[in-house]
Amino acid sequence: MAKRSEFWATVSSIVASPVAFVAGFANGTYDAATGNGGFEEGFNEASSAILGAAKEFGAEHGGTLTNGVIGGAAATLGGRVVNEGLKRVLRS
Repeated sequence: MAKRSEFWATVSSIVASPVAFVAGFANGTYDAATGNGGFEEGFNEASSAILGAAKEFGAEHGGTLTNGVIGGAAATLGGRVVNEGLKRVLRS
């Protein structure tokens, strides 16, 4: 089993929070308006599902996310170094 990342689980949950809030609000409002249950139950059902999925995704794919962040940072830094080097060569 792959190593689980609690850091990325938390980050993924935080990133998904706005979506979870909107989905929970919409579901809770719909449930309350149609008599399918109370607002709180509908809100919790939708938002918990989204946050749980995001947390699971982050925990399972933490290594890939870390590699992507490091790779992106390295590519950006490498691009700047090459760009600055070319500017200096072209100036001389």
